[in-house]
Amino acid sequence: MIGRGSAVSWVSRIADAVEWRSMDVDIAWEVIEARLGTALPADYKELCRCFGVGEFSGYVHVYGAPGGADSQMVDKLASLWRTLETHPITRDAFDPYGLYRPGGAGLIPWAVSETAVEFSWAADVEVPPQDWPVVARTEVSPWRRLPMSASECLFRVLTDVSFTEFTIADLMERPSFRPYAMESRVSTRGCAR
Repeated sequence: MIGRGSAVSWVSRIADAVEWRSMDVDIAWEVIEARLGTALPADYKELCRCFGVGEFSGYVHVYGAPGGADSQMVDKLASLWRTLETHPITRDAFDPYGLYRPGGAGLIPWAVSETAVEFSWAADVEVPPQDWPVVARTEVSPWRRLPMSASECLFRVLTDVSFTEFTIADLMERPSFRPYAMESRVSTRGCAR
């Protein structure tokens, strides 16, 4: 099992760091997970519930969920598969993991940065989602395994100057979050602590 703090604590840390109050987005996870053919990590679902969709510090875009059965992450995965089917040579970009297909193992993307850093899970239906490691790469580096949750990774990108290769903490005074326009599917409850 990957050593991590509780899912809620990392999301709460992000919310505190960016001075954010949960949007409490109503997301149909059972529909989204059925489309994927796997459950998703609880911390990612909490991150989406709290923030919806938007951009962290003008730098990181998490493939979130605006509400209902919509999922940017599912849409991104489908787009990557269309690209692979049209241009099979791009398959190497996902080595050594491959791209996730329902019922199997492979990469599921969950975020991207303005500098083309890609963040995914090395997903495997035989492994509980909370134990999927994050893998990340820059445009010039191979995939690097990060034994942490998505929300811990995002927190470290935004706040941890020692998170070399991926951090932006040394480039700003305080992290921020800018939500994208969403339909009215939210309330104003705080993030669970």
